[in-house]
Amino acid sequence: MTTVKEAIKHLKNYDTLEEHIAVAIWSEEDVLERAKERKIKITKKQAQNIIDRIDRKQDCSIGITWDTIDCYTDEEVNS
Repeated sequence: MTTVKEAIKHLKNYDTLEEHIAVAIWSEEDVLERAKERKIKITKKQAQNIIDRIDRKQDCSIGITWDTIDCYTDEEVNS
C-alpha cells in the first residue's frame, strides 16, 4: 500500500527539487466517486483495496484509467 506519507518519503530521495518527473495520483476518493457515478456502493475499505491492487498490478503500457478503476471495482464487488 502506498500512502501519501510513503510517496513523500520516496520523492525526498531525489537529489534536486528541479528534476522533472511524471506523476499521476489516484486516491480512494476517486474510486469512491467513480463507483457512485456507476451506481455501485462500496466502502472506504473496498476503495482502499482497489487502490492497493491497482498500485501493485498496474500495467505501465496503458497506465491507470477510468476503465482500470472500473475493472478492479467490478472484481472487488463481485468477489
